[in-house]
Amino acid sequence: MKIQMSRQGYKQGSNFLGPLFVFLVVVSLPFLGLPANSGAADWPAKPITLIVPWSAGASTDLTARIMAAKMSQILRVPIQVVTKPGGSGMIGTLDVMQSQPDGYTLLVDCGGTSSIQYAWAKDLPYKVEDRTYIARIMYSPFSMIVPASSPWKTVDDLVKAIRRDPSAISFGGIGGTGVPDVCIAQFKDALMKKGVDVSKTRLITYKGTGEVMPAIAGGHVKVSFASPPSATALMDAGKLRPLAVTSPQRHKGWPSVPTMTESGFPSVDLSYWAGLGGPPDTPANIVKILDNAVKEALKDSEVISKLDKIGGVPAYQPGDQYKKFVLDEGDSIKALKLK
Repeated sequence: MKIQMSRQGYKQGSNFLGPLFVFLVVVSLPFLGLPANSGAADWPAKPITLIVPWSAGASTDLTARIMAAKMSQILRVPIQVVTKPGGSGMIGTLDVMQSQPDGYTLLVDCGGTSSIQYAWAKDLPYKVEDRTYIARIMYSPFSMIVPASSPWKTVDDLVKAIRRDPSAISFGGIGGTGVPDVCIAQFKDALMKKGVDVSKTRLITYKGTGEVMPAIAGGHVKVSFASPPSATALMDAGKLRPLAVTSPQRHKGWPSVPTMTESGFPSVDLSYWAGLGGPPDTPANIVKILDNAVKEALKDSEVISKLDKIGGVPAYQPGDQYKKFVLDEGDSIKALKLK
């Protein structure tokens, strides 16, 4: 009798569990394909690290620190900026590319670690197009920089010096994949087309623009290109002199400095920008939270003011537009050869 009742109970339980099982499966189906860390409600739940693959004090580092302060308030978690220079920006970039795609390790980069690598670098340990593009942040023209103690007041003065003694002219680069390197290549290419011999000029390589600026200020290198954020402090201290800017219009912070086009070099036109990215496969909902934080931060008057003080302006683009911008810029650089 016990056995019979047990079987009857089992039978009745089965009749109940069958529909319950189906219900639970149907309800859980939408969640089966989501990544484990996809819940947006509890993200972020710990500090975020912004890795800058260039040296401290350069444009990318300064931009990252301005954004980190405001985004920390928006996201309500600490955000630290860590510089990891070296390898033409590859060391810090690779660190992010190999990190967990959980949104807690991010990359603040520029053309030197994206479009220029895409165009020129060989045997990269990652694919530029594979990273997660979150948002573009800001824009700033580059400028031709020389020591304030030099006799050159114009680009033409420098060109005459190169014609007289090219071996006395040294350019400060950052490893062949930085924005200064492209500008230098553009300038040399334009000089050669004007019949100027640049074969005897020298290229001295540094880890980042943050190292190039003091080198120029000290007279250890004769000329390079830098964004206003990198050059402003030493320029204000009377150590550097800008000869021209690469933007179509004059930089509003330096109204007396002509453009490269005005100086007779319209093909020297690459500018600086900074953006936020992450490792491949960063969940879309985390990307959205970060994108919104960037967008909100760039509307803040204090952030705008701080960017303005270092020569930059907000230039927000969402991830899909940002990625297209990077790859399009890379395609335009591919035709230019390093000299």
